[in-house]
Amino acid sequence: MKRSLYGVAGVAVIVAAAGFLLLRYGPLAAQESSLQTPPVDIAIKESFDLPAADAKTGAIVAAADAFLDTLDEEQRKAAVYPFNDNTQRSNWSNFPDGPVQRGGVMRGNLSDEQNAALEALLGEVLSEDGVRNVAYQLAAEDMLDSGIGGPNFGSDFYYASFLGEPSTSEPWMFQFGGHHLAINVTVFGPEISFSPMLTGGEPLNITYEEQDIYITETETAAAQAFMDALTAEQKEVAIIGDQPINLLLGPGEFGTVLAPEGIKGSNLTDEQKKLLLDVIEARLNFINDDDFAAKMETVRSEIDDTYFGWWGPVGTLGAAYFRVTAPSLVMEYAPQDMDGDPTDHAHNMYRDPENDYGVAWIGSH
Repeated sequence: MKRSLYGVAGVAVIVAAAGFLLLRYGPLAAQESSLQTPPVDIAIKESFDLPAADAKTGAIVAAADAFLDTLDEEQRKAAVYPFNDNTQRSNWSNFPDGPVQRGGVMRGNLSDEQNAALEALLGEVLSEDGVRNVAYQLAAEDMLDSGIGGPNFGSDFYYASFLGEPSTSEPWMFQFGGHHLAINVTVFGPEISFSPMLTGGEPLNITYEEQDIYITETETAAAQAFMDALTAEQKEVAIIGDQPINLLLGPGEFGTVLAPEGIKGSNLTDEQKKLLLDVIEARLNFINDDDFAAKMETVRSEIDDTYFGWWGPVGTLGAAYFRVTAPSLVMEYAPQDMDGDPTDHAHNMYRDPENDYGVAWIGSH
């Protein structure tokens, strides 16, 4: 069993080039000597027997090819890595650009045409809610100020990359992300793994298209509704601690196993189970409708073996850490109280412990 290297509530990181002090990013789930996430330890198969791709995979491949076709030779070389490149496979982080060096092509270096093609690809990979969440996070990022010589904040500093060429007959991977965001999509014929996926953001309270938005409102409200539906005795089981804890399955935590904690699905009423499914759907519905439906079918079949745990106050949206643990799913919501307001900054993870990075398909066991 792998354990996280860091369990403290916050970490001060000195960026030597500028002496810039970072006190904002929670536990450093990476190597002690560097903010870079270490390469994932996956032995990749030498050959693959893929099932026939479906229409959704075909549409994603077409959109990926269309984006790559907009790139010049140098950009394409920067964007596409060998499929077995485990360094790039795990090269994502909750930290911003600068302290973390990501691979791929940077959004801010792309033309309007290229960014439109990238947005079209994201529109095929993600659902409307997923695309909207990306837009919200990029808007939030533009509200942060860059430190001179330190982190590079802003929506320009998000990267797109590929492991392998987009294909319906060979496995490949698409990555998009930056500060507080990592979309990692492994495509294996008709099957797609979105694990690991990092969301959250800072600030979470934004104005977008003249509307006040709380980026994580849907899932925090769903979690609160679930808690409100529990009896006093059930809450005693579900609530593990009165203070939020930090993210445990962030970057660098491939293979980390968490024991399930909290109340078990088999001890819930049918209505409470539905509310727990609402919590899960609020995060997983970032996935395109086709793959979301397939994943939720599995999630529903596992609901009796699914656990929900809560750490922190009850009644304030986004102030508590909560975790959902099932055989094929672990979700964390981890608020970061760096400025006296834990509701405005969160690190959130989704992982499939059975198929992280598509290891069940691509790994040599």
